[in-house]
Amino acid sequence: MAKKKQQPISNPPNQEYVGSAFKTPRFGEVLPKESERQNSVVDMKPKKELHAAFLTEAHLGRALLLLDVNGSIKYCSPAMLNGFGASLHELVGKPVTDLLPEFPISQSAPDDNLVYASFLFRNSQWRACSGIDSQGRTLSLEATLMPLELEGRCLLLLELRTPHAHANEEEKLLRIQEVSELSGDAVAITDAEGVIVYVNPAFEVLTGYRKEEVLGRTHAIVKAGVNEEKLYAQMWEVLQANATFRGQFMNRHKNGTHFYEDKIIRPFRNSCGKTTHFIASGRDVSDRVHIMRRLEHFANYDGLTGLPNRNLFMDRLQQAQAHAFRSGEGFALMLLDIDHFKTINDTYGHATGDAVLQTAASRLKQCLREEDTVARLGGDEFCLILEKSALRRDVKKVLEKISALLSESLTVDGHNISIQASIGVALYPEHGEDSHTLLKQADSAMYRVKANGGNAHLFVDKKETLRRAGNDGFFGGG
Repeated sequence: MAKKKQQPISNPPNQEYVGSAFKTPRFGEVLPKESERQNSVVDMKPKKELHAAFLTEAHLGRALLLLDVNGSIKYCSPAMLNGFGASLHELVGKPVTDLLPEFPISQSAPDDNLVYASFLFRNSQWRACSGIDSQGRTLSLEATLMPLELEGRCLLLLELRTPHAHANEEEKLLRIQEVSELSGDAVAITDAEGVIVYVNPAFEVLTGYRKEEVLGRTHAIVKAGVNEEKLYAQMWEVLQANATFRGQFMNRHKNGTHFYEDKIIRPFRNSCGKTTHFIASGRDVSDRVHIMRRLEHFANYDGLTGLPNRNLFMDRLQQAQAHAFRSGEGFALMLLDIDHFKTINDTYGHATGDAVLQTAASRLKQCLREEDTVARLGGDEFCLILEKSALRRDVKKVLEKISALLSESLTVDGHNISIQASIGVALYPEHGEDSHTLLKQADSAMYRVKANGGNAHLFVDKKETLRRAGNDGFFGGG
């Protein structure tokens, strides 16, 4: 039998089909009695396509097989073809046991088949059975079988349906789909392996993919490749525990653009408590994310220089301290103040002063490594953190680079301006083991430099630090 991809939740035109099973026009409906089924045949006019007419016109929407007494398939209703994911020419002429391996119909005992149908399935009795679809998957079904005479021939009419409990579950999925069709949230239903079996119109709008393009595929089709794998691992951990997952993903539209999606994924369980599907709903929150990120940027970065501000700097300092404590590695903290900045501002104007600050910020960044931090604390004051730098000789190399780069001439509106700075340096843990102490020591060293004319740097001296209470100055240095 040729393999054909089954799309369980998508409803074919003019057929009533749900999941991987079969459905009468209404679940729970009282089925026609045997006499009523036979009467429906009597009214039909004999013709060349009598089998097709019987199974499509008189019993539209029912999953029916017409068998000869040997158990060979003579014709199938559309619902039957859809249920097994096969075409008519693939099934006609095949023994019914190809579809229902355990069904007790034999090619070699036609009389026994008639007896079996007449007695074991009298009064439309339904019996449980298992089917195998075109992809080799097992279907849980119920079957009833009855003999009939059509144009003088003895035939067997086999009908299949989904067990009542499963039908209820499938009807729930159908109702979810019906509601989702009008929802503004993007809804997708997958099977237990994550294969998409249904999407609503809002999903098509959000992702740019048509329903036909995603059915049978996974959500990998919209992955942007930027979400951390631990997010997906967390998602599956929650879902496999039969809990609801809530998270935010950056996904990719069909046109290649990225969007942020807030997503809720809920397991859908059958009457036995087994998860058979996952129902995901999501909405585009890109505008909200961008606004929040702008607000976060404003809260943590200086508007003029783009450097971290005091708020973010203090957070970085706490992180550096925690890392140094765990690793046993020290770091250097520098406070830098531009010399004679007020004179520059008063002489050349605030626009020139802003240009000086922006240039100083850019040059300071050039002197540091990726893991280091330079921040503007306010006015003309900057602060630097040199990670894993507890040795003075290493820090001095950076100080020399800063001094050389800052002193390069800057031309603003035709004015040549030279930038000089006073710098105070404190080392962790030599000069303090907490943020407050380190900042206080570096600040005092910096003002000592400024008081002595500026354009220099000064390390906090350990001996002078210990005598701080009785001496306002720091006379150690490097």
